[in-house]
Amino acid sequence: MASTPFSPGPYTLNTAMKTLHPIQTTVTSFTSESTQRASGFEYDGSHYILSMASPNDDDSGNSSSSSTSGVIAAALSNRSIVQYDTRTNQIVHRIEKAHDGPISELVFFPREYYGLGNDISADNDIATTAPPATLIMSASQDGTVKLFDLRVSSSSSAMMSTLQHPNEQALSISLGYGGTLAAVGTSKSRIAFFDLRYTTTSCNTNNNNYASPKWMGSYQDAHTDDVTRVRFQTVSTTSQSNSQKVVLASASEDGLLTIHDPSQSTEEAALLSVMNIGSPIRHIGFFGPQYEGVCALTGNETMSVWHWDSAQRISDCGGDGLRGMLSDAVVGVGNYDNHTASASSSESYGGKNLVEYLVGCRWTNLPDHGSKDTTSSVSPALYVIAGNSNGDGYVYRVDANQITPLVHLKGGHRGCIRDFCWSNDGRLVTGGEDARLCQWDLTGDGISSSSGATHSNNLVGGSGKIKRDRSSKQRSEKNDAKGKTKFGSPY
Repeated sequence: MASTPFSPGPYTLNTAMKTLHPIQTTVTSFTSESTQRASGFEYDGSHYILSMASPNDDDSGNSSSSSTSGVIAAALSNRSIVQYDTRTNQIVHRIEKAHDGPISELVFFPREYYGLGNDISADNDIATTAPPATLIMSASQDGTVKLFDLRVSSSSSAMMSTLQHPNEQALSISLGYGGTLAAVGTSKSRIAFFDLRYTTTSCNTNNNNYASPKWMGSYQDAHTDDVTRVRFQTVSTTSQSNSQKVVLASASEDGLLTIHDPSQSTEEAALLSVMNIGSPIRHIGFFGPQYEGVCALTGNETMSVWHWDSAQRISDCGGDGLRGMLSDAVVGVGNYDNHTASASSSESYGGKNLVEYLVGCRWTNLPDHGSKDTTSSVSPALYVIAGNSNGDGYVYRVDANQITPLVHLKGGHRGCIRDFCWSNDGRLVTGGEDARLCQWDLTGDGISSSSGATHSNNLVGGSGKIKRDRSSKQRSEKNDAKGKTKFGSPY
């Protein structure tokens, strides 16, 4: 397998960055009471967004649609699932009480499942066909995985399968082999597999004869603690792009990241590599031209990149000092060697970092700044999204020896960002603890936060706009002013 484009070495921090405001914001739900933050700045009374999914965005890197269906699904802390249309800025579907426990993760069925194939060449008619976005699977801490047809409003119509062990929670889910096999990471240190080939009698989406996902078996020796992430990935095994195989990555609280070949008949034969990340793992993602690399984000807010076939760590990306490095990059100070950065750099700015946590990483295309041409040959890169408790988000590009802050996501969220969906046209949708879905155009022109430029932010909940009272506006302006005073305005 070809070597990864990353190599060990000191990181240089490029400090060019633009500030973006959301092009639209939707509040997914409301409760009767508002949540008061310690700062005195209120969230809209609402439920947290726990997980997001889009048919155009697969964080395993298997997204194949060059068009956008405009659909986002979000799992809320009240155990409901909402479907949101980014084109109309409306919530179009809601499934109440989808599960009896918190929903861990959502995933749409891929376009291959509907018979659309995976060929998105310019001369192929299906290249302009968006995935139907009708079937979605969810994993929950109630120990079940469910298949929902989003054309049906009732949760009682869902097809459900239950994990085999008592009190076993489903913590993560991923679909492989064109949506015919589901892998589920569980709280009993297992990876459970479900056969989805017979969940529908045909690929015709007008046929509603579904059968429950069928339990096939499990991997039981890969981990010794909660399996927090599972991800299928189609990888190239040689320099020839037509030589491919499917692998499954799993990550756990035990700090291990394993790679399996699910086509093998036994778990022992399927094991390809094991990487010791050293801390509980919260997020993983494949990267590289042939997906030969894997990125791991931990509960300690560290990040490392690995060549999975050889199980060799490429870089620890600053180790425990990563958040301090990313914060310094935002304010335009300091160059850090990724071997010498220490936790002391994370104690800057009055004991609080601009960057407090990592949201996730993604290998994707980001069209050139200001360009709306998403068909041009833009080289993919590894990106990481970070944030803070004030609702600010930051997008960085991670290269071989350099971390570059690209975008400051400002003015959309009032709390921590929990998840995101990233489409190939440069649109990013983020979901947060404030129940807001914010849509960002990463190809747009940045606005200097010190230029006095104004921004229109439409908030939509259900079917109508939210009118913000004057006191809320004044609190927002006061909060922005405090931020400038505290951190300065380097943009």
